[in-house]
Amino acid sequence: MRHACSPRWLLATLTVVAASCGMEPGGWVHEGGDLGSRGGAASVLEPNIDAGDIQGPGAGLVGAPCEESDECVTKFCMTTDNIEGFIRGAVVPNGYCSSLFCALDGSDGQCTAEMGGVCFSLFAFLPGFGDSGICLRPCNDQEGCRDEDDNVCFDAAALVAQGLLSADVLDSYYANGTRGCMPKTVVDAAIEKLRNP
Repeated sequence: MRHACSPRWLLATLTVVAASCGMEPGGWVHEGGDLGSRGGAASVLEPNIDAGDIQGPGAGLVGAPCEESDECVTKFCMTTDNIEGFIRGAVVPNGYCSSLFCALDGSDGQCTAEMGGVCFSLFAFLPGFGDSGICLRPCNDQEGCRDEDDNVCFDAAALVAQGLLSADVLDSYYANGTRGCMPKTVVDAAIEKLRNP
């Protein structure tokens, strides 16, 4: 029976180690940075995000909190001040990276999946502007909708069940998805407007 540490095995191992020690410098790819710096391997883990532009997980993407528009990849920070002119009674705690009047099919580049968003028809909020939209973070449920800022996962299909939108409107304007994270007061204002046009 041959022992695992036989002279032949040991000689083969030493040959491999010696060969690797003789490699020329520069043969290895070096990744720099640490977990906090977003340097090095961050570009491998998130190939669609330029690590220099985004300062933290989700920072600046659609649905992220903001104070100024230049903090957002969409270049628009929805706040209480700038949305209330369109939707009375709307309050946006801590801001929301978004875009207004984006193309529903994403053709204008204002709201894309790479930005973390989907262009959601404004029909439920401003029926005269149904062919354009508001950029929202898509959702399947409440998770990821910033509960702490009173955002909800709004589903336009629920408005059909309440008799506030027709199934035809849903099919025409919400083909890209019926759900998006948004401030609860925006949802409440939209429902109120649909009930009392």
